[in-house]
Amino acid sequence: MGFISLSNISALRFALLVMGFTATASQMLIIRELLVTFHGNELFIGIIFGNWLVLEAAGSYFARKRSDYTKRHISWFAILQMAIGFSSLLSILFIRSFRYLFDIPTGQVLGIHYVAIVSLIALSAISLLDGAMFPFGCRNLGIVSKKEEISARVYLYQSAGSFAAGIVFVFCLIFYLSSIELAGIILSLNLFSVTLFLTSAGKLKTIRIAAAGLLLLIIISYLLSVPERLHESSSRILWYGHSLVETRNSVYSNIAIIKGADQYTFFTNGAPYATTPVPEAQVEESAHFPMLFHGQPEHILVIGGGAGGLLRELLKHPVKKIDYTEQDPLVIEEFRRFPTQLTEYELNHEKVNIHLSEGRLFLRKTFSIYDLVIINLPMPSTLQLNRYYTVEFFELVKRHLNDRGILSLRAPGSEAFLSKELKELNRTIHASLKAVFPYVRIIVGEQNIFIASSDEAVNSFTEEMLIKRLQSRDISAWLVNEWYLRYKMDSARFGELEKDIASSDRKILNQDSYPRCVFEGMVFLNLVVSPFMVKILYGIDNIPYTHYIISIIFLTIISIFIQHKKRGQLFLSCAIASTGFASMLISVLLILSFQIYYGHVYHYIGMLTSLFMLGSALGAFFAMKRIKTELISIEFGILLLTGLVYLFILSEPGTKLSQLLISCLMIITGFLTGMEYPVAVNLADSSYSAISRTAGRLYAVDLFGAFIGALLSAVFIPTLGIKNTLLITMALKSGSLLLVYMGKRHYNLDSKQRR
Repeated sequence: MGFISLSNISALRFALLVMGFTATASQMLIIRELLVTFHGNELFIGIIFGNWLVLEAAGSYFARKRSDYTKRHISWFAILQMAIGFSSLLSILFIRSFRYLFDIPTGQVLGIHYVAIVSLIALSAISLLDGAMFPFGCRNLGIVSKKEEISARVYLYQSAGSFAAGIVFVFCLIFYLSSIELAGIILSLNLFSVTLFLTSAGKLKTIRIAAAGLLLLIIISYLLSVPERLHESSSRILWYGHSLVETRNSVYSNIAIIKGADQYTFFTNGAPYATTPVPEAQVEESAHFPMLFHGQPEHILVIGGGAGGLLRELLKHPVKKIDYTEQDPLVIEEFRRFPTQLTEYELNHEKVNIHLSEGRLFLRKTFSIYDLVIINLPMPSTLQLNRYYTVEFFELVKRHLNDRGILSLRAPGSEAFLSKELKELNRTIHASLKAVFPYVRIIVGEQNIFIASSDEAVNSFTEEMLIKRLQSRDISAWLVNEWYLRYKMDSARFGELEKDIASSDRKILNQDSYPRCVFEGMVFLNLVVSPFMVKILYGIDNIPYTHYIISIIFLTIISIFIQHKKRGQLFLSCAIASTGFASMLISVLLILSFQIYYGHVYHYIGMLTSLFMLGSALGAFFAMKRIKTELISIEFGILLLTGLVYLFILSEPGTKLSQLLISCLMIITGFLTGMEYPVAVNLADSSYSAISRTAGRLYAVDLFGAFIGALLSAVFIPTLGIKNTLLITMALKSGSLLLVYMGKRHYNLDSKQRR
C-alpha cells in the first residue's frame, strides 16, 4: 500500500495545485482554438463547457471505486498526471488537423453538430483524466488529513491552481507564446510535479525516471525551437489548401493571412475580414448607397471593416473627416506588415482618423456628431457582432447623428426569393431599427442594405435623384454606376421583397439581453449543414419559458414526495446538481454579458473563469475551517445571487461599473459553489463512508448539473433571452431550497453538521 508521510505532503499539495492549473489553462487554450475553428461563436462556449463537464463527471464517477480499493493509488495518481500533461497538446493538434483528416474545406461553415462532436473528441482525454484525478487526490490526501477536511482541501488546492492559471495565462504568457508552446509548458509542469511527488515519496522509481527523462526532452526541444516549428506546421494544416503567410493571436481574436496570386485575404477567428488590393465588389454598395442618400456627407464614422476598399470608396465623396474604429490593433498592424497600394492609401490618408477602440465604447466616449454612421460587419450570428444590431446600440448611434443623419448596415438577402430564415432575420433587424428611427429604407440584394434616419427624405429618394448625385460628385466606380443604380432601385423588380420585410408587424426586437438575431443567424447558417439541429432549435424556440417553470414545479413536488417516502439523500444530490446547473449557467451568462458590454471575451474568458475559481477556493477554505454554515443557508444564498444577477441585467449599468459588477458576481458565484460541495460531502450518509468514493460521486453529480447548465445556456439565451433564462434558474433553486428544507426536517442536519 502506498504511504505518504508528512515530509512529502507539500509535494502532494503542489500536485493538486498543478491539477487545477492544468485543467483551467488547457480549457482556455482549447476554447480559443475551437472559437477560431468555428468562427468565434461565443454561444458554442456552452456546448464546449457542457462536453468538458460531462466527460469530467464520467471520469470522476468511474474512478471513485478504484480510488478507494486499489493499493496502487500513488502510481495511479502519478500516471494520470503524466497523461493529462500530454492531453492538451494532443487536443490542440487534433483541432487544427480535423478538417484535413476528414477532408472538410478550410473556411466552410460547420453546423452545431460538428461543434458538439469535435469538442467532445478534443476534450475527451483531458476531461476524463482530470475527473479521475479528483477521487485519487482525495484518497492520497486522506492518509494525512482529517476525513471531514479532505474534499474541501482537494477542492481548495484545485481551485487555487485554476485561479493561478488564469492570472499567469491572461496577463503574462498568452501575449508572447503560441498555443503549442503554452501546451508544452503545461506538459513540463505536470512532468515536474510527478517527478517531485514521487521523489519525495521515495516510490515508483521507474515512473519517476520516465517523468524526469521526458521533462529533460521537453526542455531540449524548447532549446531547439521544436514547439515553434510544430506551431507553424499545425497552423498550415489548419489552413490546408491555402498559402498561409502568418497567423497571430491578439487579445481580441486570432488573425490569419493567406496569399493567392497577388491577393492577401485577412481572417479573424477563421472568418474572412478583408481582401486586398482588389476587394470584393460589395464594398462599393456598402459605401456609395448610404453616401448618395445623404445630401452633404462630410463627417463619417465607420465601425469595423474600413480598410480593404470601403475607405477608398468613401473618400471619392466630398468628405471632410472619416473616423474609423478598429477594436483590434493587430488588424491595423497586419495591414501595415503586409501593405498594398490600396491599404497604404486608406490608412495614411489625411482625412482618415484611425481609432483603436471598440465601436460602442468609442460612441460612449466621443462627443462627435456625424452625418453618416456605417456598420461594415458580418451578419449578427455571434454576440460580438449582434451588439451592433440591437435597439440599445441603435439608440446610442442616434444620439451621435445630426437631424438628417443616416445609419447604414447590411444583412444577407436575396434578389429573387427570401427563405423563411432570411426573412425572419431581416424582419428582426428592420423592426429593431424602426423602434429607434422613424424612417427605414431597404436596398434589396444579395446583401440587403438598411438605410435608417430621422429624416423623412430617405423614403422619397428615387433612382434619378441618386444618379444626379453620383454624377455631380463625379464618382467613378467599377460596380455602382448609373445603370446599376437603376437596376437596384427598380421597384417593379425588388419592391415586393422590400415590402415583405418592412410590412411585418414584428413585436420581437433584437436587444442586448435578448439576442434574437443570434438565434436567427445560427438557424440560417445551420440550415444547409445541420438541418436536424435547425429543427431542434425551432422546437426549443416554440416552448415558452413558463412551461419550463411549470415543469420545475412539477418535478419539485415529485422529489419532495420521494424524499418524504424514502427518507434518503435525494436532497443532497438535488442540491449539488442544481447548484452545478445554476453556477455554470450564471457563469456563462456573466461571460456573455462581458462580451455584450466589451465585445472581446476571446481573451478575458480566462480572467473571468479565474475569478470564479478564486471564489471557489475561498468557499472551500471557509468550509474547511468549519465555519458554521448550513446547507440551506448556502442554497438561499445561491437563490439570492441569481436574483442579483437578474437585477444587474435589468439595470443595464455603465461600462466601468458593469466590469466591476461582473467580476464581483463571478467571485460570489464561485464562493457559494465552492462552499456547498464540501458541506454536502460532510453531510453524506454513512453508507457512503469511503470519503474518496463519496467525494467522487458528489463531484460527478455537481459536474453533471453544470453540464446541463452549460448546454442549455447555448440555446436558452438566444431563444428565451437572458432575463427569462435567469427566471428559470431561480425557479430551479427555489425548488432545491424547499427540498433541502424537507431533508433537514427528516435528518436534523444541524446536529449532524456539528458532529
